[in-house]
Amino acid sequence: MKKFLIQTILLLVVIGVGIYFYRTSGQYSNLPFVPQGPAIEQIQINGSTLSVEIADTQSKRAKGLGEKTSLASDSGMLFIFPEASRHSFWMKGISFPLDFIWIRGDKVVGILQNVPPPAVGQDDSSLPIYQPGVDVDKVLEVNTGTIQRLNIKVGDILIQ
Repeated sequence: MKKFLIQTILLLVVIGVGIYFYRTSGQYSNLPFVPQGPAIEQIQINGSTLSVEIADTQSKRAKGLGEKTSLASDSGMLFIFPEASRHSFWMKGISFPLDFIWIRGDKVVGILQNVPPPAVGQDDSSLPIYQPGVDVDKVLEVNTGTIQRLNIKVGDILIQ
């Protein structure tokens, strides 16, 4: 009987701690055993606010938008690089067209509109490679048509 009572008390303590961590999960999101969701930030560009997933590590940049089937009209992915260069992009695994916004510091330095997804069955070796015309340290990928809809142009400022 005593063993059962101790086990019950331990179980209740574990459940209580679990509930506590669940309710305060924002405070413990950097702990290794707490599942990590994508980092989402609000940015402003040309007076409009977008919710963007941050790709600031090699693994996040390599994955990119490859597993997504769509994006909300006010969202995107912001690729952040440790140093400016003419970073290359391709559309491997993407199933919808995108606009690319090339950024250096906080300034738009180039745009590329309506980049199509690969054709069904297209070999990776035949996928086009897209690069900015100048060195950049950020690239913002958004739904095709976003550049035109928000009237984004070279010289606009990104506010993070």
